[in-house]
Amino acid sequence: MGRMSSPFPSSAAVSATAATIAAAVASFLAGMDVLIVNVALPTIAADLGGDMAVQQWVVDGYTLLFAVLLLLAGSLADRFGAKRVFLIGAALFGLVSLFCSFAWSMAALVAGRCVLGVASALILPASMSLINEANPDPRRRAWALALWGAGGASASAVGPLLGGLLTPIHWSLVFAINVPFCLFLLALAPRIAPSPRRPIRFDGLGQTLALAGLSALVAGIIEVGAIGLTVPATLVLLGVGVLALALFVLSQAKVAAPMMPLDLFRIRGMQVALQIGFIMIFNWYGMVFICTMFLQNERHMGAFAAGLVFVPSAFVTIIGNLIGGRIITARGSRFSITLGLAIMIAGFLFEFLTPAPIPVWVVATGLSVVGFGAAITTPAAAGVVLRSVDPAQAGIASAMFNTFRQVGGAIGVAVFGVIATFLPSLTLALRSVFLASALLLVYVLAFELLRWRER
Repeated sequence: MGRMSSPFPSSAAVSATAATIAAAVASFLAGMDVLIVNVALPTIAADLGGDMAVQQWVVDGYTLLFAVLLLLAGSLADRFGAKRVFLIGAALFGLVSLFCSFAWSMAALVAGRCVLGVASALILPASMSLINEANPDPRRRAWALALWGAGGASASAVGPLLGGLLTPIHWSLVFAINVPFCLFLLALAPRIAPSPRRPIRFDGLGQTLALAGLSALVAGIIEVGAIGLTVPATLVLLGVGVLALALFVLSQAKVAAPMMPLDLFRIRGMQVALQIGFIMIFNWYGMVFICTMFLQNERHMGAFAAGLVFVPSAFVTIIGNLIGGRIITARGSRFSITLGLAIMIAGFLFEFLTPAPIPVWVVATGLSVVGFGAAITTPAAAGVVLRSVDPAQAGIASAMFNTFRQVGGAIGVAVFGVIATFLPSLTLALRSVFLASALLLVYVLAFELLRWRER
């Protein structure tokens, strides 16, 4: 008689499912914590104090450290194993979230947000590596990446909604809500297979220059809005930032083990994916930051009502990610990226072309259209990254992709915050954000079509 198949899933299938769920939840957590605080900022500022520049640092303290340390975290995931680094990051995230919920001053809160950025940097590239390790089959990996993308993309919409729901109770809950997610990730640990380790050397010089350069650049952009462009302190910050980043690029061509291997930039798929990641999140984070300010400060909506504006985009984004997985499987990543970018452009133009005063329903509809396009684009771009490089470089390539995304987010909040400071109204600032975002995406779409046509 032939052997009967077991009615229970194999250990490999259980591990793959657990790794995929953990990665999707981590992607949701990292994305949610960027934007959940936006709706709570006016309430936090009323309680702890702080002007526009300080409020920008509550957001950018997280995104900046998140962005700068992603490359180092990608190397750590390769060297010590993605699972180990992932779990350390999840534990740190939970502990620091508790600290932020008890913050007694804006300085303490900004410090906590910076450490949260460190924790996110540990879990995000490791989550992509877990998916890559657990799903060797391309079709299964496409679906796993769609779920991973659904986590991050839906968090961008759910974050402001949760912020609106929790802030009226107390603003500390926007940080405490992270703890159950972190406990869930730690509970999944026994079911996830151990990760391989690879001998990776660290690039201390590159890490130092990247941290100094990006910190100074973002600080300089924020200070343009706070104290002006011609003030010596602002010029020094911007100058140090540009110089340190230039030295960082030069160092990557010289050191034996670069944290950002320049040869990866020669790969067409990486060129397309990195630009998509940077500009998409630059637009989205900047838009959500200005939208929440517009809704509460100019439309005089409460935190709960402002959070409800993001409800439609939350549902649409989740649906978009699920549909996006099918589109990737049926038509491929190139088609998905092209379609997603076109939808996002349409959403931004719809909002820009609506005559002032901008109705709240237009903001909600535009967010939904843009979120739907982003949900289709993000997992496709992530898949391009993983397919473009050798499996041994999956960790560092994933870290580069997410670094460009988070750097784009930090700079987007800084740049659009400066725009809001100098323009006479938040309505005009919001319209400027819509137009600038549409034009940037038109550039990315043109670059993507031309670059891949050359092959």
